Amino acid sequence: MSCYVIKPTSSSQRLPYLPLLMTLRGGRQVTLDNYREQDEQQLFHIFKKIVEDGQNYPQEKMESVQDFRDYYLSHDVFVARDATETEEVLGAFYVKPNFPGRSSHICNGGFIVKETARGMGLGKKMAEYFLYIARDLGYKASFFNLVYVNNEASLKIWRGLGFKEIGLVPNAGYLKGLGYTDAVQFYYDFSTLTGSVEQIR
Repeated sequence: MSCYVIKPTSSSQRLPYLPLLMTLRGGRQVTLDNYREQDEQQLFHIFKKIVEDGQNYPQEKMESVQDFRDYYLSHDVFVARDATETEEVLGAFYVKPNFPGRSSHICNGGFIVKETARGMGLGKKMAEYFLYIARDLGYKASFFNLVYVNNEASLKIWRGLGFKEIGLVPNAGYLKGLGYTDAVQFYYDFSTLTGSVEQIR
């Protein structure tokens, strides 16, 4: 048995400020809330497309819904839906321990945005809320293992939010059309986070 196992779990804690209404660039209204079972197929197709593009995640393929469940839905997931009655899923992020056991107080987050919803600031909004949600779920810090240097939008978000760059992994991923690509590692100490989600505009 591997000594490095992070057991699937989901917090029973319902954060009192969810759902949250977000306004994106252009005025589009989006609701951020807990994952629901009916979100699964839409999320799977968004993530499958991102994996197939081969630019941002290390997976080479994501062919089955079960593989998606095992990786993406194993812990707490928060979903951004169009605020109209269609409730189209536009993006999501998970929050889960980055390490097991004695280091499980450090979390990781995995963000996805639907291709047609990019360029409206949804990724940044979710990143801002991630800090408070992860803190309020009881995590003490966040650590991102692999932010590929070609992902300029992601790098800009984490640097803008005050994450510390604590490492560079040379040739961390063999990306489609790019070959071997370095990755930045980011760290955020939640004890430095002040205020609450209400201050996000």
